[in-house]
Amino acid sequence: MTPPDPRRYRRYPLRIAAEVGSGGRVQVCETVDVSAGGCRVGVLFPLQKGELVRIRLRSDRVPEEPSGSASVAWATREPPYMVGLQFADPLVEQAGPFLRRLLGPVQLRTDGD
Repeated sequence: MTPPDPRRYRRYPLRIAAEVGSGGRVQVCETVDVSAGGCRVGVLFPLQKGELVRIRLRSDRVPEEPSGSASVAWATREPPYMVGLQFADPLVEQAGPFLRRLLGPVQLRTDGD
């Protein structure tokens, strides 16, 4: 039997632009998947688990650009660099409506919403 997924938010495969700022540098990247609570992003330079970053999500299909703080939940050490970002609460509030505008009436939480 598969163990239950501990995530609170459903992930959706979604490739959109993401600006990730850390250490005075901003890199324009692309998401691999996104949820209301975070995202997986391919980044240009490595980040460290626990690091705080700024992120802005962008899509040509939606005028809003959710932005705010996130923490690095996990990160690869070798290229291609990938990170899992966990959004801070104010960004979670922005990400839900943004995802629904992009994807339609999707379920955001794993426990139903």
